[in-house]
Amino acid sequence: MRTEIEHREKLSYEQFARDYLYANKPVVITDALKGWKAVQRWTPEFFKQNFADMKFSLPEKGKSAYKADGKGEVEYTMATFIDRVLSSTDDNPAPYFRNQILYDMFPTLKQDIEPLPEYFQPNWLPDRYMVKYVGEVLNRGAALEIYIGGQGGAFPVLHYDGAGAHAFLMQVYGRKQFIIYPPSQEKFLYPSPEKENLSLINSVDNPDLTKFPLFAQAEPTVFILEPGEMLFIPSHWWHTTKMLTPSISISANVVNQSNWHELVTFVSMRRRNPLMSFASRVYLTGAGAKRSWRDRSWRKRALAS
Repeated sequence: MRTEIEHREKLSYEQFARDYLYANKPVVITDALKGWKAVQRWTPEFFKQNFADMKFSLPEKGKSAYKADGKGEVEYTMATFIDRVLSSTDDNPAPYFRNQILYDMFPTLKQDIEPLPEYFQPNWLPDRYMVKYVGEVLNRGAALEIYIGGQGGAFPVLHYDGAGAHAFLMQVYGRKQFIIYPPSQEKFLYPSPEKENLSLINSVDNPDLTKFPLFAQAEPTVFILEPGEMLFIPSHWWHTTKMLTPSISISANVVNQSNWHELVTFVSMRRRNPLMSFASRVYLTGAGAKRSWRDRSWRKRALAS
């Protein structure tokens, strides 16, 4: 296990793009959220006070399935959920309010996370696409998501983000442990045959090495993300998390010239029909070339010394 990951502050866009974005290398940017009201305002108590009557359903256990199926879910109000978060323990973790679209759930909080970091640009996910299905998938991926959980809660599966997207994880409140693996270690991580970006491994803390013997050779990088910090997880880097305290986070996904090739591979791989796979690859390659030309000024900044 390794614990080193670069921490940077006052990182210019040019430095970020050259040293991390195009290098496909993770980094923690310690001052990326400077000026955000959210870092001062958002606490579990803030959500309880301002959204007490909001209703939603969550799986009962803190370590839930990746995709909720509606079974075994419990309805909460925000007030009762936050009480559960504040009493959460490693042995009895609260359910995880995760992957919720921030602006849909809490439109009044948009001003609390402005300005968004320049590192997100350019982002091709919100663009319009000629193929309706492609546009729907990529546009949904562009949405900022919010996560609220308690001590002992964890993301339910080791994974890398779909569509080959880069991920930006912003820690607003509390402390969260990250476990990450580079793409080169995928051979030890047992990708699912059906969903190649999800691992079959049941738990990185207590894996079944009889069932997954190669996982013993995997070398994770483990570190803690502190309030006000932002983690850049590049395309195809495997990761999962565990909350060490009550935690509030935001995530963003980005696709641009630096990782478009990963998106093309991911989408064509998911199309089981060879003709559909080929057609997807041709269309997306052309769509990427068009956007690369449009956003060539960003590429020039990435190559600046």
